[in-house]
Amino acid sequence: MKSGVALAVLVAGMMAPALTQADDLFAMAWRGKAFSNGVNGTIVSRTITEQDFVRKVAVDNGLDPKSLIFVYRASKHDTAVVRRSDGAFIADVIQMEYSYTEVKNPSETAIVRQAFLFDENHDSAIGSAFGRERTTRNKNGDLTACSFSGTFQYAIPEDNTVYNGTFTTGARIKDTSGQ
Repeated sequence: MKSGVALAVLVAGMMAPALTQADDLFAMAWRGKAFSNGVNGTIVSRTITEQDFVRKVAVDNGLDPKSLIFVYRASKHDTAVVRRSDGAFIADVIQMEYSYTEVKNPSETAIVRQAFLFDENHDSAIGSAFGRERTTRNKNGDLTACSFSGTFQYAIPEDNTVYNGTFTTGARIKDTSGQ
């Protein structure tokens, strides 16, 4: 299966190096279209979802895709595929943390962000995203809730494929992996 999604995923191995603190993970829906050339040079589109990332990571690691989930890692401003049962990191997908501009309210609970998108296969940005993030923290400053939604557009040049769509976070995924 030829897919720019496949090129957007770097499989970092079965487990990441040990971390001292659990990740703040939130399930993420990533929905849109991929545009490329079809037979006779016509432009064709196909639907893409976060499950395309999950399937690629599962195949690359010999895992059951049902055991994995695509997430937003709030403190890292990136997306990853993790094990559904315990939040254990499996692979990076798209990073938003390297080059971005944020506008925040005084309490930093509402953020508007424009970010360039990166993956592990390209030296420069592959696209950008615009989104609004709302967070809630407890009295200790720990993140208790995160809602992040917006739009994305990127391209995988070697596939001559352009992607656009929307993203939104959902339920918190508890990281009990101890990584």
